[in-house]
Amino acid sequence: MKRLALATAFAFALGGATFAQSAAAPAGTTPEQPAPGSDPAVPAGLGDLEKTTFACPKAALNAAAREVATYPSQGTYQFSYFNIVSASHHAAYEVHFTSNYAAEPVLKFCVAIYCQQGFDPASTTSVALMGTNAAPHAAGTGHAANACGQTRARARRRTAG
Repeated sequence: MKRLALATAFAFALGGATFAQSAAAPAGTTPEQPAPGSDPAVPAGLGDLEKTTFACPKAALNAAAREVATYPSQGTYQFSYFNIVSASHHAAYEVHFTSNYAAEPVLKFCVAIYCQQGFDPASTTSVALMGTNAAPHAAGTGHAANACGQTRARARRRTAG
């Protein structure tokens, strides 16, 4: 019984000394412990994917939107459709805009853009109205005005034979 009392007294003495040391320490000198359950939050969105994947298509859609804004309209042109013509580093996108005024035509643009890491959309993008022989409105670096006129070869099904 004596041993139990001594062990208890010793434990209280150590615990009290630790408490006294931490209470006597000046505020701000001890490292703050994060509150339980307050781990650094991992972003829940698709920001990382967006940075690596959507930069080129987004630049192409924005270039087409800037271009459609220069066309006179009795209504308002709105984005309606896009098609990836070429997904390489020399990318091409077909972008369509329709007006809420029924008499206005659908505007179809071909956007050619050079997409590499660190690309500058302002200097590597060309936008051309499709269905015309007009030159691209934004001078790009080495882009063909008819990049969206290229047709893909249809895949052939292999037959067992």
